[in-house]
Amino acid sequence: MSVKIIAGKLKGMNIDVPNSARATLGRARKSLFDTLESLKLSNVDVGEFFKNKIVIDCFAGSGAIGLETLSRGAKYAYFIDIDRSAIQQIKANISKLKMTEFSTVICSDIRKLKNNSEHICDFAFFDPPFHVNMDLPKIVTHLIDNQWIGQNTIVVIETPKNIINLENFKIIATKKVGTITFSIYTMI
Repeated sequence: MSVKIIAGKLKGMNIDVPNSARATLGRARKSLFDTLESLKLSNVDVGEFFKNKIVIDCFAGSGAIGLETLSRGAKYAYFIDIDRSAIQQIKANISKLKMTEFSTVICSDIRKLKNNSEHICDFAFFDPPFHVNMDLPKIVTHLIDNQWIGQNTIVVIETPKNIINLENFKIIATKKVGTITFSIYTMI
């Protein structure tokens, strides 16, 4: 299976999805990114919403979310997944789109991700497998403690239906697309 990048400088490029991943389809990604860009969280033109931002794509699968942000102007993206076949596919997709110098791919359990000494991410995307019970509030706390997420990070969580409560965060938007819900948070 493959999906297309839906906007930006890589618009229309196909990326492959590993069999082990559940891809966020184009319609859902478009809806999510339209919602994010409509938030007007700063005095940034919509077309520059991701410009120079740093992103972490957790449970990255194919890397579609992180690659979409790079296409829209993000400066750098971290792709995290525990599945080795997903990691291989993410690396192949990044190479195909010539985004290697703007990306780091890490094969790790997100719950054990080591300290980030480089810079706190501006956006953190979570698209966990729906069939596995993940303690997302605990994972977010771990990423805060290890300096991946900070006071100004926008956190986006994709779930099959229910909204996750995160301590010390407020929901600034939700978007339901078909059977999935995107919840967008900032720190209180």
